[in-house]
Amino acid sequence: MITEITKAQLLTHRLGQLRNEGKATSGQISMAKRNNVEIAINIAREARQVLGGMGITGEYPIMRHMMNLESVITYEGTHDIHLLITGLDITGENAFK
Repeated sequence: MITEITKAQLLTHRLGQLRNEGKATSGQISMAKRNNVEIAINIAREARQVLGGMGITGEYPIMRHMMNLESVITYEGTHDIHLLITGLDITGENAFK
């Protein structure tokens, strides 16, 4: 889990540097957002699994984090929109038409 978190942090840090330099593209930003949310939900699911039955109780905050992350994935299709933006960036084909 810590390896995946560190990779996501490094991606975000580098993207922040590019943004400060005026070099970050919307495709890069969408790719990073989609990737980091996916990493976060996978880690939350794994953490819940490690906690077993206690992972679904209110004693640990993991279920609250999972619900928040699920809403980010499904809220107005955000996950899919970032995928379309990434596809546009890679192929030049606009799937929004």
